[in-house]
Formats: sequence, C-alpha cells, structure tokens
Amino acid sequence: MFVLLAGVSLGVSFLTVIEGLGSHPGFGPVTVASIALPALVAGLLMIAYIAWDVGSERGRRSEASTLGAVLVRKEIEINRLATVDELTGLQTQHTFLENVELEHARAVRYRRPLALLLVEIDDTEALGEQARKLSKSYLLSEVAAALRSQLRANDQGGRYMPEVLGVLLPETNAAQAEAVADRVRTSLSTREFFGRRFGVEIGLTVSQGIVAVPADRVTSAEEFLRAGDAALQAARSAGSGQMYVYQSPAEDPAEEQRLAS
Repeated sequence: MFVLLAGVSLGVSFLTVIEGLGSHPGFGPVTVASIALPALVAGLLMIAYIAWDVGSERGRRSEASTLGAVLVRKEIEINRLATVDELTGLQTQHTFLENVELEHARAVRYRRPLALLLVEIDDTEALGEQARKLSKSYLLSEVAAALRSQLRANDQGGRYMPEVLGVLLPETNAAQAEAVADRVRTSLSTREFFGRRFGVEIGLTVSQGIVAVPADRVTSAEEFLRAGDAALQAARSAGSGQMYVYQSPAEDPAEEQRLAS
C-alpha cells in the first residue's frame, strides 16, 4: 500500500513538472530531462526504500511472533519439568506435598473423604536372578506406570520420597482406597518386566500404607502424612506384599493390627 501511494505521488509530481515546464517554451527537452530525471530517480529510490522498510518490518514482526511462540513453548516445558518427575511421570515431591496440603484442607473444611496411598517396592533380592538384572529406578518407573493406570481424573500421583510413591485420592474412603491398592498389587503381580532378551514376570511385590480422613487425631496435613508413613512402616514390618490401613490409637487395638495380604 505504501509503495503504491509513493508511486502515485511520484507520477503526479513528474507530470506536474512536465506541465510546468511546458508553459515555458524556452525550456527544451534537455532542460526538462535534466530536471525531471533526478526527481524520477529520487522517487524510485524512495519507493525502493519504503518497500525495503515495509519488508523489514514484516520480517521483524514475524521473527518476534516466532520468538514469542518459542518462549511460550519453553515456559510450558519449564513448568512441566518443575511439576512432573522425569523418572516416574508423576508429580514431583514438592508439587505432590503441596497438593496433599491443599486437598487435606479442603477435605477437613467441607467434611469430605480423602485417602492417601503410599507404595514402596519390597526387597528385590529374593526375586531371583532376573530381578537383580533390573535397576531399582526401572522397577520404580514400572510401579509408577501401574499407579498411573489406576488413577481417576481427580486422583493425583506423586513421588513422595526417593523410593516411595504416593497417590492422593479425593472423595475416597479407606475401603475404596484398599480397592485401588489391591488393583495395583494385581497389576504388578502379572506385569512383564523387560529382561535382557524378553519380557519376564518376576513376581514384584510392594508394601502399601493407607490413611483416610476423617480420622481421629489427623487434623492437619502433617499428621495426615505421618499417619501414612506409620501405615507404610506397619505394612513393611508385616512382610512382603502387605497392605496396612492406618487406625488411630484411640480405636480398638485389635483392629489397629488389621492387615490385608
């Protein structure tokens, strides 16, 4: 558009010069050319400059737009890396603990059920030669995959500790959390792990601790996590492949020892 306007302006100016010179018969063609041609050249140079400037501006805008898109993608990637654990594909420990605090506060405030499931791989030494060929990190990533397969839309899985995974289960009571833990255990018992040549079932087992609110003496997120730790420790103490549901000390001591194998 700018180039077109400049061209029209140049043409009008050139015709004006010709018409003005035509009113002076004493000016011959050489005189006319000596005046008009420099004006024409100057106009053409102006048109070329305007065209170059417009093109450069478009290039700068395109470059700025591309750079902006790249920065947005980088920001998304940085945010993803900050919240997603690379090994497990679950939430990072920091993000998971933040969400535990938020969900626990919501559950207490609105008197809604909430459960926490903690999962830890049992000792792999007793699993045989095939298991010893597999790294602990690989096994942890496979357990995380089994957990992810059981998550509902509102559930949140995360890396609670370096070798402990956690699942936050909103609107879930203890019995429902047990059902989730049982499905995870079943999934792992039949899962094929990558051996050196082919997939093998190694009989991997995990210890699982569950705590659910509302529960006596669990009135803060810190107590909620401590209760989950206690439940997981009780499951580990009972042997491989055990699941323990936290019971507060105020409840029946016999019931407190309840284990699900």
